[in-house]
Amino acid sequence: MLKRKLCEAVFEWELSCDGPLLIADGRYQAPKNDKNGNNNTNQEKGIYPDKLFISRAPTVPQLTPQNYKNPAAFNLPYYIPGTSLRGPFRAQAERIIRTLATTDTKPTVTACNPFDMDDNNPQSCSKRLDKTKAEFPYSAVCPACKLFGCTATASRIEFTDAEIIDKDDPNRPVRSVYRDMIGIDRFTGGVYSGANMRFHALENTRFSTTITVTNFELWQLGLLAYVLRDFEDGLVPIGFGKTKGFGQVKGTVKSIELRYPKTASLDQTLAHLGSLASSEEQKRYQLHNAPDCIFSDLIPSTAPLLSIYSGYQVTSDKHNTFWEGTADAFNHFMHWIETTEAQAKPEATP
Repeated sequence: MLKRKLCEAVFEWELSCDGPLLIADGRYQAPKNDKNGNNNTNQEKGIYPDKLFISRAPTVPQLTPQNYKNPAAFNLPYYIPGTSLRGPFRAQAERIIRTLATTDTKPTVTACNPFDMDDNNPQSCSKRLDKTKAEFPYSAVCPACKLFGCTATASRIEFTDAEIIDKDDPNRPVRSVYRDMIGIDRFTGGVYSGANMRFHALENTRFSTTITVTNFELWQLGLLAYVLRDFEDGLVPIGFGKTKGFGQVKGTVKSIELRYPKTASLDQTLAHLGSLASSEEQKRYQLHNAPDCIFSDLIPSTAPLLSIYSGYQVTSDKHNTFWEGTADAFNHFMHWIETTEAQAKPEATP
């Protein structure tokens, strides 16, 4: 499926958070108290953050009493790893697929359960294909795994690390803050002193990332349309402490670019893998024969002279039209796979 690149969609995506956002740095661990309750570094007790926002600093930052009391003194190159975006993205996509699919469908129709590894009837695509050894795994996995991949087939979607934008903008200064939490004694209802925590988070921050989908089917862009709309509405939190009010973000697509080989002949419809692949490949991988999505509002973008691909920009005033057309393709796809599955079931004997 990926030996040839027939099409590619590139989205520039901006993520903003007004409240606290924390992507914890796994390299950092707060100093622990000894068995007598004393801090090992002889510093003031209770000022160490339990979690620190991830950064590109080559080593764990040198913490001093000044840093402890003023989180802005860290001044580190913070970022959001692509994996921290990919996880919530896939989880929301699976939620959408399960919502639209009927409850009695199997993993090839709805999103699989990666944690159901039962040897007799696994609901995980990875486990199931380990047993069946399908010749063309892409045709045998669930819709979520077709886009995000599993152990049997590669992912079609890629997320770059999200970098802070306008870090030095005086009109929107990045706030590096502490958020303190206390433990509650279940018997007295008062404060439980042994469970107090301090987290380092960012507020009033904007990040920019790039989402790339290679060899996309049109319905896959439609699935992304729903996920991106949920992010735009602030329905998908990310990072640490989602149930504590952390990670409330909003996402906005800033630009859309489609790329095709210069040898591809494009007409008034939106080209995709189903229309660009050969008939043999369409049958082999069971590609969805999507209804034509009429979309001719593409502006050729500047490409390097030695590139074998041509890029086309979707103008900002046509973003909604683009997403509506692809979302219809996803709706059609969900109906198509359910119909195909129903026809494949053997008729019940009287």
